[in-house]
This record gives sequence, structure tokens and C-alpha cells, in this order.
Amino acid sequence: MTADEHSGSLRPDALASTLGIAIERVAIGEACARIRVGDGHLNPHATAHGARIYAVAGVVLGAAANDHRYSGVVRDVHIEYVRAAHLDDELLAHARVVDRLPREDLFDIHVTLERDGSLIARATGRATRRDRTTLSDARGTEED
Repeated sequence: MTADEHSGSLRPDALASTLGIAIERVAIGEACARIRVGDGHLNPHATAHGARIYAVAGVVLGAAANDHRYSGVVRDVHIEYVRAAHLDDELLAHARVVDRLPREDLFDIHVTLERDGSLIARATGRATRRDRTTLSDARGTEED
């Protein structure tokens, strides 16, 4: 599944598509994505650039915060790089809600190597949360 196909009710994630990030699964409060490290994604140390890893973490967080039930705006992301990824590595990213506050969700995000599950980076994120049915009702009222 591409970023454009992950939800019929959501606008496609143009950055994810541009970066070649495939959103593979979206459920209420969680999402999974995949990305490959190519030649153009290496830093001067010949390892995956941190921005490439941050990008897949951010995209999967956004997908998890914007599922079929909730609309969320990511407000904060903190990432820790644990080990290096290398050319041609396939990276998997998984985001899931760990706490629901009155108006926000807190997420854990893990980026791992597909081949052995080694942790490449872990991140936390925070997103506002609004129920899509409430938004639809409000939009319908505004249009009347």
C-alpha cells in the first residue's frame, strides 16, 4: 500500500510518496510503514542519514494520528538514533498510541531493520486528537 492508498477518507501524504515511504497498515491509533535506504540517502559516514530515518518515523506517526476515526495534528516528536542503517537496508516503522489524554495522544515509534528486527531508532510523539464524526458534523453545519 502506498501513502496515497492508506485511507480513502484522508488526503494523500505527498511527502511520503515523494520519499518512497510505503504506509503498509493503518488501524485506530497505530500504523506501519516501510522505506529503503538508497544511494542518495547516505550521510558522509556512508550510513543512512538521520533525516531519512526521521522522515519515516514522522510519516508513520502522522498516519497513526490520522486514522479512520481520529484526525490528529502532530505537535511534537523526539527521536533517539540507536544504531546505524546502511545502503539497501529495508527499514520498518511502527507507531502506536501509548496514552490517550483528554485532547491528545502520546505515541511510541520504533524504526527497525526488516531483516532481523534490530532497533535503529525510537521516537515519541504527541498529536492533538479530534473525532472525525464530530468534524464531519461541524463541517456540515458550516455549509448549511
